[in-house]
Amino acid sequence: MILRVLVVEDNPLVAKFYRLALERAGGFQVSFNEDVESILAQVAGSSFDALILDVSLRNCRYRGRPIDGLELAQLIRQIPQGKSLPILLATAHAMQGDRQRLLAASGANGYLEKPIYDPSILVTKIREIVGGEPSPPFTTSG
Repeated sequence: MILRVLVVEDNPLVAKFYRLALERAGGFQVSFNEDVESILAQVAGSSFDALILDVSLRNCRYRGRPIDGLELAQLIRQIPQGKSLPILLATAHAMQGDRQRLLAASGANGYLEKPIYDPSILVTKIREIVGGEPSPPFTTSG
């Protein structure tokens, strides 16, 4: 089964890395979206198996005002089909204690600190939140 992953990420370089990592290393089908209304409609249509959601969304607006990834996750959780959608939060501004605070505030299933350099980490995180078999652990030589 090919997992369908929606990525909500405002940094084009990070988005490109996600696409390469998830498609090549994970064999996933990847889509991108930053339009909140469209994202909510896609979630309502059960279009995806998982969602990667950037915490700091500079380009997203909802009903005329800026919205961040935490608020978007809360909106997704209000949709019946979004209640069980696996969400992976991603942030480049991690501070001690953020993981627990952000997961509690958003209702997300997982948390990822950027930058990510190893595609297998991203693939493993997605498989873990979806409930599938995790990827084999990566090894480093040395």
